[in-house]
Amino acid sequence: MNRRQVLGAAAVVAAAGVVPAAAAAADASAGDSPTLPKSTEFNRFDFGQISPQVVRGGGTVKECTGKNFPVLQGNDAASFLLVLKPGAVREPHWHPDAWEMDVPLSGRGRLGVVNPDDTYSVQEILPGQIGFIPQGYAHYIENVGTEELRWVVVFNNTQPDDIGLSTTFAGMPTHTFTDTFSLRRGGLARANKPDETLFIVEPT
Repeated sequence: MNRRQVLGAAAVVAAAGVVPAAAAAADASAGDSPTLPKSTEFNRFDFGQISPQVVRGGGTVKECTGKNFPVLQGNDAASFLLVLKPGAVREPHWHPDAWEMDVPLSGRGRLGVVNPDDTYSVQEILPGQIGFIPQGYAHYIENVGTEELRWVVVFNNTQPDDIGLSTTFAGMPTHTFTDTFSLRRGGLARANKPDETLFIVEPT
């Protein structure tokens, strides 16, 4: 191959984009940076950098909503980090304005759901699996393992509402529950009637 042929071959290689690694790296470093202005909005949220909004003896809840993660605003999304100690229960509750998707990170959790057709389901949800609760369905989460349970809970509402069983009991006359459960009047006199939602309860 003479000099003219060598130069011609080099030109073909360059035109095809097949260039030596050193030259390619130089070209990449020169023109690889984005040219758009950098956004002031972040797309990452660190649960480890916030304090829990709910703290109980049996566990905690950290909330990621449009209030502390602005990118969620207008996108119908929120995420909570639920931590339960062994034996603790995320009390029976429902979300009137959101469905819920549960993503286990660690531990053994049990999810129970009550359906509108007078049926129920109970299943263990482990890391690598997910649980799903349709909007408005009553449900509970229980740590049935021997180690701490950690679940990420996702909602399709930036600020999901929550109505717990403790909230319902606290907000209605006690006799409506004794009548519902066929108890004598005064049968729930010693029951704890809180002045706020309990969220997380422990075995008595």
